[in-house]
Order: sequence, then C-alpha cells, then structure tokens
Amino acid sequence: MSRPAEWRGSAPDGSDGGFTLVEVIVAIGIVMTLLVAVLPQLIGGIKATDLARSSSQAKGLATSELERMRNLPFQVEPNAGNFVDLFDRYFHDLTPAVAPQCTAGDQHVPPGLASTGYVDADAGRCDWEPDGAFYRVVRTTTGPHPDPDLEGFVVVTATQFLDAQTPPGWKEPRPGYDTETTGSDVPASSQVGVTVTVLRDRPSDRSPVTTYTQIARSYQTRTQVRATADATALEVGVKLPGPTDTDGNAVSATGALLHLDASLVASSRVDLAGAGLTASAGTGENAGTTRATGTAPPDTALTWSSSTSNDLIGTDCVVVCWGGGETSGTWTPATADGLPGIGTPTAPVGVALKTPSAGAGFALRVGMGDSPDYLPGLGVTNPLVRMRDGDVTSGMTGCQPSLDNGSLRLHSAGWAHTTDHRTGGGADACAATHSAEVSVLPLANGGPRVTVQLRSAYARCQVTGPGHVANPPSYGFTADVKVYGPASTTTPVLSRTLTSSTSSDTLPDPATVMVGDRPLSTWIDSWSAASPGAGITTVVGDGVVRVDIPSVVSILTQPLRQRRDATGTLVVQDDAPVPDPQSALSVTVGSVSCSAEDHR
Repeated sequence: MSRPAEWRGSAPDGSDGGFTLVEVIVAIGIVMTLLVAVLPQLIGGIKATDLARSSSQAKGLATSELERMRNLPFQVEPNAGNFVDLFDRYFHDLTPAVAPQCTAGDQHVPPGLASTGYVDADAGRCDWEPDGAFYRVVRTTTGPHPDPDLEGFVVVTATQFLDAQTPPGWKEPRPGYDTETTGSDVPASSQVGVTVTVLRDRPSDRSPVTTYTQIARSYQTRTQVRATADATALEVGVKLPGPTDTDGNAVSATGALLHLDASLVASSRVDLAGAGLTASAGTGENAGTTRATGTAPPDTALTWSSSTSNDLIGTDCVVVCWGGGETSGTWTPATADGLPGIGTPTAPVGVALKTPSAGAGFALRVGMGDSPDYLPGLGVTNPLVRMRDGDVTSGMTGCQPSLDNGSLRLHSAGWAHTTDHRTGGGADACAATHSAEVSVLPLANGGPRVTVQLRSAYARCQVTGPGHVANPPSYGFTADVKVYGPASTTTPVLSRTLTSSTSSDTLPDPATVMVGDRPLSTWIDSWSAASPGAGITTVVGDGVVRVDIPSVVSILTQPLRQRRDATGTLVVQDDAPVPDPQSALSVTVGSVSCSAEDHR
C-alpha cells in the first residue's frame, strides 16, 4: 500500500527526503563559479590546439611546395619537347604582378585570388617577401590550377635568381625573359632562392608561416643531341732539370689546337677552345699565341689573345719559342635557335701557327734549356724540334684539309653542328689538321734528322634523320716520314708515306735503320704510326658514332741529357756519362677525333 501524497518528500521520522530550492540554487551558483574560473583555460587550450594544428598544416604545405619545385627540371628549352620546368611554373616571364594588400590593421590579409607575376626590385611587397626582383605565384583552392589540399590556406611563392657570391645576392632576369620563347628563356643564373609563405585564407592576426631554400641547376644525364670535334697538329713534351735528380720540370707545347663541343641536354651549350700554339711548364709558366676558350650561351664571339711571337721560360729560344698565329671562320657559337653549334660544313672554323718567330726564322723551336748537358756521344744540340718553312693553307675540301701549298706551319679546322632531325638534320662534327715539315733532332756531329709532314688527317661523324641513323664515320690521314743521315742532307736513308688505308708502309724498328755507322735506335727509342689494326678506334651504335685517332705519328727518343746528382754534379759510371731517364723527348704529329649522337 503506497504512502499518502502528503507524506512524499519527507521521511517517516519527519526529516527532509531531498534538496530544498535554496540548496539547488546554491549548488548551481557553485558550478557557475567553477565554470567561470576554468573557462579561460579551457578556451585557451582549444585555441592552442587549433593553432598547433594550423601551424603544422601550414608547415606541411610549405614543405610540400618546396618539394614540388625540387621535383621539376631546372630548365628545359621550349624546342626540346613538351616539358614543364621550374621556371614555367615559378618564373614564367616579366609580366608585372598585381599589387598585394598585405595587412588591414593588425591582421594579415591573404591574396584573394590565384595569380602570378613579376615583382620589380622597386615594387611594393609584403614584409614576408624577399628584397630585390622576384616572381610571385599565389596558389589557392580556386583559380586556373585549384588545389583542394589548400582548403583554408593560401600559398605564396617568391622565386628570384641568385648570383654566385657568398652569401648569394639577388639578380635581375635577362631583358625580355620569357620561358616560352627559345633564346629568351635562358635563366639569369644557375641557382634560385625560393621563399614560401602560407597564410590563412581569411584575414587573421596569426603570423604567416614562412620558409626559405635555394635550388641549383642539376643537369640531366640524358644527352639529347651532341656533336664534338677535336684536332691537334703537333704536341711536344720535354722535361727540364728539376729541384732534385728525380723531380723534373715538365714542359709541353701544343700547336693548332681545336676543341668544339655543341650539346643539348636540358639547355643548349657550346664549349670551345683554340690555340695557334700554347705552351706550359710544371712550374706554372703558361703562354702562347692566338689562344681563346669560351662557353655559350651567351652567343658572343671569342676574344683571342695576342697573335704575336713569344717565348716560354727565358728569352733566347732555349726552351720553347714560336711565331704568330691566325684564325679563320666565324668563331661565334650559335644557340639562339635552341640548337647549338660552332662552324658549319660550308663555313668551318680554324686556327693556325703562321709566321716565323725571332728564333732564327723558325716558326717553332723546342729545346731543353740553357746548358742542358746533352750526352756527348749523341752530338745533340738545341733546338731538338723545329719548324721553318710554311707549306699548308687554311682551305678545306669537305672535311679534308686542302693539299695546296701555303704559308701556314700548323693548321686545324672543323665544325660541331646540330640541326632539326625531323627535316633530315641531326648531329654533324668534323675535325681536320695538317702540318708543314716538323724536324726532330738536329743533323749535326754525325747524328740523324727525322722529319714528319702531316699532309692530311681528318675525322667526320654524322647522325641524321628522324630515325637517328648513325652513318659510318669518315676518317683518314697521309703522313711522310723521312730520316736523313750525315752523308746527305737531301737524300734520306729512310722514306715512308703512311696512310690510314693500308698497314704495309709501317715504320721499321729503329734498330734496323742505319745512320752512318750507328743504328737509329741510338737516338730513337720507339716510333709508331696509326693503322687500321691499331691506333684507330671507331664506334657505331644506336644514334651514336665516334672515331678517334689519338696519334698519327709518335716519336719517343732515348734519354738525351746527362744525369746530375743531388749536389748538381754530372754523374759518371765506369768513365761513361749516365743518362738522365727523365730527359727523353716525345713528339706526336696529328691527332683527330669526333663524335655525334642524337637521342631526341
């Protein structure tokens, strides 16, 4: 049986069975007091959590943007194909950017729309952007390239060219810069500075997240097209006495040096060098005539050194002295159309040693210095190598030197040329060289005189057409080698005409060639000539052809100088002078090589 209604809320003993209204109100007051006390901490915690989450997202977006940039090729020329590089996205041209609204009161205001544009060094900018000229890219969730991952954020990227100083400074882009125009797409430097700023997509008093890095050019390993040509008419090497009996001062002289290299990898590039004659020593001396080196772009003509005569080490022609030089053709690289080259089949470039020097009318003289202590039994005197009469021209017939007589002593010429393979072009390289008579060792005191005349040496490499057909290389040489003895200065004791088409007329063992009553091996340790079976390398592959003739004729003499000990005293053993093993003379006449490859 239930209790009567009037008893509800009270115990049988008359005590209270629940909370009174006053007690409830008091309890509510206490709870409200506690909530008021902890609410700021609760709201602060929520805000801190949101700020940390937002900052973490912003940093992730900034890092992601940098990785997007690093994964793009640094630069690819427009004619290389349908590729997108770093500058296509982040430094497109010089169209001015829209002026930004950076702040409103104490709040940072993000750009409202996706945009791109160039910011001049004197133009306005936000305080999170770098000084100097740069290109601004604004990315949002809307625009031509919307990115849903940017929900709630705006990414602003500032890209500027940097110089090679430490620390690097900003650089202006080239005039007329435009990544869609071949020739105008060349970046102002090989590295850029990148500032990435991430903001909330609405005005906020929170500071934006900014990060900075540098990105440098990284060349692709895949060559698209390349043509190279190298030629040298003459190389001579000797060693002068050094500070000890085992350390010599190496001296080298190289005549009619030609180096041409035109390549398209990620961008067009031409490396080139030429010298009528260049000479150097291990002690640091370096000189020559009509010398130049260069790299394009920019497509400017080479600046050549003096073309007058000179000496290396001393002034009396006791080591190396030479006459003047000259160049032929237009030594201006061509990369403006996006396909690199220097010289053409109809207009090759060339370099030559031309006029006599002050050294008794010789165009070239090489010796071993003043008082070189030559071995008395050899009858050797300075100069060891010499050239007097001019006998070649700068003319070319195709890729072969002209055989007409002329006034030049040494001459090399050629081209490295690339053209559009879709219209039958490709890569084409030619290297050619020839020389007047080179005399080795003097005809004196019963000794011999060895002469070498390189009438022609050439190499041509071609890859043509849309199928990148590697044509068999064209190459060849003709050289005359003669040895004169003391009995006659006009009738040689040995005469050989060496060609690349036969190996029958090779050079005999020097021990079998008599010069008076002694074998030629008394002076000549070894000599050799290139032949189809040795000394000529050819490669024909898929879009690649190469040929290399490193030495048409090479000569190495016996040691020519008497040895000195550490005190400078001439060394004698069993009453016989001891040869200095470092005192051999080396001569190389004629070196040509070429390569052509096309993988477009």
